[in-house]
Amino acid sequence: MRIFTGRAASGKTEQILSEIAAACTGPGRQLLIVPELFSHEYERRLARATANHGARTAEVLSFTRLAVRVFAEAGGLAETVLTPAGRLLTLREAVRRVHTSLEACAGALERPELLRETLTAIDEFKTCYVAPEDLLRAASDAGAGAALSKKLKELALIYAAYDKLCGETLPDPRDRLSLLAARLPGCALLEGTRVYIDCFASFTPQEMEVIRVMAENGVDLTVSVLSDFGEGQEEVFVSGCKTVKRLRKMAARRGAPCEIVDFGAPKCEKPHDLAVLERSALLPVRESTSSDGESVQIFEGASPYEECEHAAAFIRRTVRTEGARWRDFAVAARSMDAYAAPLQMAMARYDIPVFLAEKADLLAKPALALVTGALDACAGFWRYEDLFACFKTGLCGLAPGEVDRLENYVLTWRIRGGAWEQDWTGHPAGYGAPFDDAARAELDGLNQLRARAIAPFAAFREALKAAETAGACVQALYGFLEGMGVPQALEDRAARHEQAGRLQLAEEYRQLWEILLSALEQFYWTAAERPMRGGEFAQLLPLVLGEYDVGTIPVSLDRVSCGEIDRVCTGTSVPYLIVLGANDGLLPKTPDACGLLSDADRETLEGIGVELSASGAERLLMEQETLYHALACPRRRLVLSYAAHDAAGKEARPSYIIGTVRRLLEGVPVSGGQGQAMLDRLEGERPAVELAASYLCGSRAPAVEAAYRKYQDDERLLAARNGRLSRGPLTDPRTIDGLYGSAVNLTASRVDRFYSCRFSFFMQYGLRAKPRREARFSAPETGTFIHYVLENCLKELEAAPGGAGKADAKTVRRVLRGVVQRYIEEELGGLMDKSARFRALFGRLAASMETILESVLEEIRVSDFQPIDYELDFSRSGDLPPVTAKEDGVSVTLSGKVDRVDGYIKNGRLYVRVMDYKSGKKSFSLSDIWYGLNMQLIIYLHALREKGLGRYQERLGEVLDEIVPAGVLYVPARDELPDAERAVTAAELDLLRSKALRRSGLLSDDMDVLEAMEHGLSGTAKFIPVTVKLPKKGEECPTLGSRSSVAGLARFGQLARHTRKKLLEMGQELRRGSCIADPYRQGQKDFCQWCDFRAACRFDESAGDRKRSLRTVKDAEFWEWVEADG
Repeated sequence: MRIFTGRAASGKTEQILSEIAAACTGPGRQLLIVPELFSHEYERRLARATANHGARTAEVLSFTRLAVRVFAEAGGLAETVLTPAGRLLTLREAVRRVHTSLEACAGALERPELLRETLTAIDEFKTCYVAPEDLLRAASDAGAGAALSKKLKELALIYAAYDKLCGETLPDPRDRLSLLAARLPGCALLEGTRVYIDCFASFTPQEMEVIRVMAENGVDLTVSVLSDFGEGQEEVFVSGCKTVKRLRKMAARRGAPCEIVDFGAPKCEKPHDLAVLERSALLPVRESTSSDGESVQIFEGASPYEECEHAAAFIRRTVRTEGARWRDFAVAARSMDAYAAPLQMAMARYDIPVFLAEKADLLAKPALALVTGALDACAGFWRYEDLFACFKTGLCGLAPGEVDRLENYVLTWRIRGGAWEQDWTGHPAGYGAPFDDAARAELDGLNQLRARAIAPFAAFREALKAAETAGACVQALYGFLEGMGVPQALEDRAARHEQAGRLQLAEEYRQLWEILLSALEQFYWTAAERPMRGGEFAQLLPLVLGEYDVGTIPVSLDRVSCGEIDRVCTGTSVPYLIVLGANDGLLPKTPDACGLLSDADRETLEGIGVELSASGAERLLMEQETLYHALACPRRRLVLSYAAHDAAGKEARPSYIIGTVRRLLEGVPVSGGQGQAMLDRLEGERPAVELAASYLCGSRAPAVEAAYRKYQDDERLLAARNGRLSRGPLTDPRTIDGLYGSAVNLTASRVDRFYSCRFSFFMQYGLRAKPRREARFSAPETGTFIHYVLENCLKELEAAPGGAGKADAKTVRRVLRGVVQRYIEEELGGLMDKSARFRALFGRLAASMETILESVLEEIRVSDFQPIDYELDFSRSGDLPPVTAKEDGVSVTLSGKVDRVDGYIKNGRLYVRVMDYKSGKKSFSLSDIWYGLNMQLIIYLHALREKGLGRYQERLGEVLDEIVPAGVLYVPARDELPDAERAVTAAELDLLRSKALRRSGLLSDDMDVLEAMEHGLSGTAKFIPVTVKLPKKGEECPTLGSRSSVAGLARFGQLARHTRKKLLEMGQELRRGSCIADPYRQGQKDFCQWCDFRAACRFDESAGDRKRSLRTVKDAEFWEWVEADG
């Protein structure tokens, strides 16, 4: 036996490849055994070393592939062995058989995660040549504590039962190397064969046994081990030095010669800083030296995302300035959990081809997500999360738009359980929306979608319910997947990815069905007749599937290699290495828990002669070796990167190695911060364009100006970016027509939305985007209910003898109860299917309507103004034509409804006031009208004056000369307890409640008209917003107080002109394509706080976005300004 020792790049592997190449022309064979992970890389290196002439006499194998070759010749382990699924299921059956004897491990049958830990323990026992009998002896030894003794006995029982079952069914692949060692003597495959073993950090007891048998049977054996026995170095090369000692001890026991060939230090030329790090960084005593300022760099990112962006920019910059190839780079982290996704995104943004060597999360792949989701959906009786996890895989025969429609309805009405198997009856928009033909058609379409979507799942659920064995469960699932066309769908996806050049993804998709089929076959063959219900099957199958890996190889050689340090940096070198996540706890990595046997258990077992794998303390020492691989891997440059905060925003500390490098290499370059991030973005086209666009938002940083100079004339790229940043304007007239029509059609709510924020208007009324909301009786639905009740109650009471004003309390209550019941039946579809909470809240609201209705009736009783219209519709098919305005080629049409119109006739004139019920606390404001908000009442009042004469002559049977504006009022339609002190009296409380129900608005300043609105005006009116001063000595008539909200006819005319002007301005802006984000802020009101489209808008004042600050306009200022406007 020869043992090659030495540090990384000392020439060990090159010597092995050279010897194999030299022997290729001879009669013997050469085998090179390497870890499975590196077999592809070593095949390439061997082919290069032998100039592609070594295929007949030289071969790269792993220990597992060597076993297959030996068994093919000498017999032994069957070619068919248990798959990962079969192993887990066999173990479960073993636990079931000995379940009555278990206590500490009894949970393995009910808790799938404990089952997996038990299998891991058995794997460790097999790897370490520990048999069930060894565990029983250890359990009976006086040195084992009571708890450990019980645990070892139970593990021995399970282990023995598992081995017995494997003998009855299929062999365990973990026994391969043990059987290989038994079959090697006399095997012709190794006669005259020279065996080289390279790239192993250490050997398991099973692998050591194979090496021992080879050596004892005269195989010419060379083992290469990364190690250095120099002063202080054994702490760095813990595994390697330990392995060399074990090999020498093995040789000494059989009296065989063992030649140690020490290759010493690295042979390749490296820059100063890299050589210093490889030689000294991990030693306990280090001497500082000056950095060369080039070959080692440190980067501090704000987050893992910024680290990945910097890595991509570094690669781009180096390729541009030094002529490097993609394959010259590797990006590594100790764990890729926090880095895989942001790294892939960053590389894509910078157009860098990568190969990410990581273990994929199989259960997140569409086919397996469908399987686990379907099982969970059946077990959970159609939970929303489970069903839509299936629908969104794209494998259920539903288009994305169909899934969205279903999801919107399901979230609106909280559809669960049996509701999926019944016709849905709720309005697609929730409570309060009219059930017109369009709504019924949409509901019919949704029910068809529902039936199509749930049918295969319902059939699968019934099949699972009927299944009593594991085999029946497997058949039910297989039938479900075949019925959904999953195999063909996966093949189609693989083909599409292949055509698009995404070869790695295509290969993954092709493996998914094979993996799933393999798992189901093992389930069937190992447990077909065993009792199992659907719920247990649903728990176990995801655990089984989690045991599989998707393996892919690089689809081209010229790619950046990315992955974990022990996969990317072991046994190889690259010109440039970027190490991400050099943070405390990540590099070196804090060892994971030891499983069922703690470190203390392992120490106890070692003391009584049962040696298992490394303890947590030993694994922490071995992390030094992993760190050494990272420091030794680069040949030209190393970038050590760490994050100031983790992905969740929590503060993170740099690893000790960062401090070590800074002390060892004085003056080593350290970069980071916003300035570096901007410079990095210059390296990629897309990031640079984004940076250039921030110039338009006011940034004048040097990197921004540089990007802008480069891309300012690139109309296609910059226009697209500017359009997204500034949110418009829309420039294509066809797009504008498609969104808004050739004539601008408005409603009051649309006008309010536009003048609140144009981008919000664009989202809601241009793109017709809608937020997802549950159907609940919130403010909009409450308002709809109150409007319905007031309108219908007043209509019925008006038709009664004496009219609404003469109705007694009994009649009012009877009519109110009837209207509420009608609403329940017509609009809510009854209360039987509603929750107890809903019924209680609705009952409380319905009870409050009596107070609200009484307030409205009381006002009618003391007024000459009487209701003459309810829900007056201004539209092309309504009671009156819509409001129109036209100027400079822009035509605006406003449609809508007025809650109530009250009228009073005097001297042939019809005085009208427009009433609007408000369940909230909105009040009339001239300041709002100045800014284009809440203008609808003024607009409709003016429209009545212009277009209502004919209608009311006919309805009232009167000859009328004209219609005169009498005013507009918001009517509080709420019954709430006002804020008051605890000691408030009943009279004071009534006064406060009455004040809360006082109307808000703007009325005519004609005292006769005001007296007609509320008889006996004196002081502060009870209902209308005026105060009246009694006449003083010498005065004949009372006068209006300064707090009265009144205006003359001329000012009502000015209001009409102002609102018309704002409508036309809106129409002109829409025709220009304006959709900027310009939300208003007024005092404590901030439109962005309750906007539904914040996620789409991404309003950012730091990027140049600005809010409109609306100061409150005083009434005197308002009238001055509108008068100046003409």
